[in-house]
Amino acid sequence: MAMEQYGAILFSHFIFGSLIVAQQTSVNSKFEEISVEHPIHLVIPLPESDDFMNGKNPFLFSSHKVKPLADLALERVYQERILPNGSVNLIYRDSKLSDAIGPNVAVEQLLKKKLDCIIGYAYGYALAPVARMSPFWGNGIPIITPIGLTMSLDDKKEYQLMTRINSPYKVVSNAVSALFKSYDWKRHIFMFHHAKSPTIAVGECFLLMASLQHPLRTVSEIFKPRPVPSKLQSRK
Repeated sequence: MAMEQYGAILFSHFIFGSLIVAQQTSVNSKFEEISVEHPIHLVIPLPESDDFMNGKNPFLFSSHKVKPLADLALERVYQERILPNGSVNLIYRDSKLSDAIGPNVAVEQLLKKKLDCIIGYAYGYALAPVARMSPFWGNGIPIITPIGLTMSLDDKKEYQLMTRINSPYKVVSNAVSALFKSYDWKRHIFMFHHAKSPTIAVGECFLLMASLQHPLRTVSEIFKPRPVPSKLQSRK
């Protein structure tokens, strides 16, 4: 429950922060100033249900959890007169934890010309294609997400406008690698639970271990002892 509350609170803070950035951008750029006539459209693609759904929603996000906090963040924006009343349009879309429907939600909003920023996604396979395409939509559509922590999404050349609000797994990987180097550890065993089934998505435990695998393999190679030449080789 603590993780769910933490994630929802993060959503509210980043909605608030993104609105402040949007206000500064509208003042200091060639774009239309944000107003009731030219509102900013924040699309929040999340499932309506917070079920685990075969591993597709590891952090149990849902629109009904996020909406109250997002509304509070928006209320604060209006109270502090960061943006005028009615100038922000929070659009909740059901991603249905689908790697087809989730990305299509963003495409539909783009076609409607009601997409300025994406805040959300609960399923990594729905997030990844949108994060790859969003830099090429108009002037670029930023994505703020609490997921996508695996190292496969670290490449900023490919995922240019994606911001993860949780620490990515590379932080854990760097810490574990430093621990191995400090204690001169040479061997390791991964132990985690992963249900092998084509109907169940790869879990966060698997993704974390996958992010650790390559750095630890590199550390093992660094400390790998050099082979001692045999007597036969030394005679030659």
